[in-house]
Amino acid sequence: MESRLPKPKFNVPSTVKSVINSIKEVKTDMDTNKELKDKNNQPQKSSSETLKKCKSTMNITDKCATENKAPSKQTLTRSKTMSSINTRAVKRPATTSTVHGDVKKPYVRPVAKVTTTSTRTGTTLTNTAKPSQTTRVGKTQNSGAPVKPMKWDLKGRLAQASDELSNVRQQFKETASKCSELEEQLNSLKTTESTYKKKAEEYETLNEKLDKDLKEMKEEMNKVHKENESLTKQLKESEETVQNVSSILDQFKQKCRSQETLISKHEAVVKDLQLNLDTQMKINEDLEKLKTDLQTLVHTMDKDRRVLRKAIQEMKGNIRVFCRVRPRTNEELGKPMCTLNFIDECTIEVGKFDSSSVASGKCRANRQEFSFDKVFPPTVKQEGIFEELALLVQSALEEYNVCVFSYGQTGSGKTYTMEGLPDIETEGMIPRTVRHIFKEMKEFQLLGWEYRIEASFLEIYNEHIVDLLDCQPKNHDIRMADPKGHDLFVTNLQVEEIHSPEELHECLLIAQRNRAVAATQSNERSSRSHSVARIKLIGTHKTKEEVSIGNLNLVDLAGSERLKNEESVRVTETKNINKSLANLGNVILALLKKQEHIPYRNSKLTHLLMPSLGGNSKTLMLLNVSPLDECYNETLNSLRFASNVNSCKMGNAKRTRTVLQNST
Repeated sequence: MESRLPKPKFNVPSTVKSVINSIKEVKTDMDTNKELKDKNNQPQKSSSETLKKCKSTMNITDKCATENKAPSKQTLTRSKTMSSINTRAVKRPATTSTVHGDVKKPYVRPVAKVTTTSTRTGTTLTNTAKPSQTTRVGKTQNSGAPVKPMKWDLKGRLAQASDELSNVRQQFKETASKCSELEEQLNSLKTTESTYKKKAEEYETLNEKLDKDLKEMKEEMNKVHKENESLTKQLKESEETVQNVSSILDQFKQKCRSQETLISKHEAVVKDLQLNLDTQMKINEDLEKLKTDLQTLVHTMDKDRRVLRKAIQEMKGNIRVFCRVRPRTNEELGKPMCTLNFIDECTIEVGKFDSSSVASGKCRANRQEFSFDKVFPPTVKQEGIFEELALLVQSALEEYNVCVFSYGQTGSGKTYTMEGLPDIETEGMIPRTVRHIFKEMKEFQLLGWEYRIEASFLEIYNEHIVDLLDCQPKNHDIRMADPKGHDLFVTNLQVEEIHSPEELHECLLIAQRNRAVAATQSNERSSRSHSVARIKLIGTHKTKEEVSIGNLNLVDLAGSERLKNEESVRVTETKNINKSLANLGNVILALLKKQEHIPYRNSKLTHLLMPSLGGNSKTLMLLNVSPLDECYNETLNSLRFASNVNSCKMGNAKRTRTVLQNST
């Protein structure tokens, strides 16, 4: 049976719970402080001591928690008396107690000793609890350990709990004081933590800077080591060079000593040479005076020479006609030849056998005789012909207008005579003329003349002027350079300044490629236009302040040929060629008869050659003749035309000289 006594209503006060919670918070704060101090490497002894104290108090709270639980149910045996049923609990004195069943012993409260340690001073405090009244205990325990009251002894348990509560309160006061101290320490640690964080950041920045500086210093040290190594090498090399130089210096010192002796000897020689030099200076001054006098004399003699050459040329004639008979080619060896007799250097006889006289048994030949200024047989080469032409070329350097044109039928060798082949022996008159001009220019430089050469190449095809150096088609007209008609120029014509014979040869090759050529019955590659090479020679004499201008026209005429039925395609070309050649003959006949009006403008050819065909010019006509019998009629026509030109005697040639203006 359970007891009917009222159960004690005892609970643990809230203060004890708050103390327990505060102890736990203190423990966590101490753990954080310990971590902070471990970071800052500063030891704390007080925190470890407080932890030990808190652990001791935790055991007390655990006991209190077990004691406040309700007693477990026990089966008690009661006396079977009716009086015990209606009885209530009566307060009895502490000395006497009614014993139900077993005899109860009085409860003696043990003396509890609590030792506390101070964090600041490190001293231990001992608190002794007051002795409480004796309570009854069910059983006696060992004298050293406190006697635990029985579960049914409420007073003993209450006294024990009150003692424990007083101890806990005292411990709470101590822990509260320690907690305040720990809070103060925590606040101080927080302040120091912030300062230490700033210092740590500063030290980190300084550490980074120092690392950078250290890297830079290492790089500089490496550079310095390399420079040191290079300098050591240079020093070794310089030491070697110094040794070499010192040895060379010793050699030079010996040489200097020997040279000093030689200098002393040469000084006497120099004095003698100085005297000789003074005398030579006087002689040179006299020679310079003689040189100037001789230059003036040579200049006057050059003028006299030019006058005499002019007189010789006029005696020979201002218009001269040369006749050249070309040799047979390899393809013409089987063809019949007409009779050609060279009576002397100036006379040629041409004949042809009559077929009717051969049938009757009597051989009779028709022969005609023609005289010219010079006749060249087939054996004469290009060089022999140019020897007669060189005097006229030199006249162009002496301010005269000169015109050289080749005339003849198709296939008579006009282009070969004027242009030739790219070989020294087979060169024509045009490349030889340019080489001769550059040769004479060097001689004229000794006389004080400086020349500039301008060249242009054109053709007259179907009465139209075509620039052979320019591939683009343009309109070209003949205009007067001065109102007196002494010089002409062609508009939109490309003019090249020539500095060497090679440059003129390149221009000549370009002109040959651009010239109009076609195949005819007489020649596979016949020139169907009049080709004109214009060379202008501009000379200046600075000391005499004179300018001389000479024009040289080298003309390769188109072949004169009668129109045949099988060549009707070339009707317009042949008509224009024959018309221009006829007008050239009319101009020459008008000059022969000394007519007032000379028809220069009837064709582009005569209009262009007007300054070179007049009375103040020198003209050379190279007649080219074929030796074949089939060309006999064309050969007679060419010889008759050339003989008419040879009979034309023009007036005296005149020079065109101008005075050079002073630059001042």
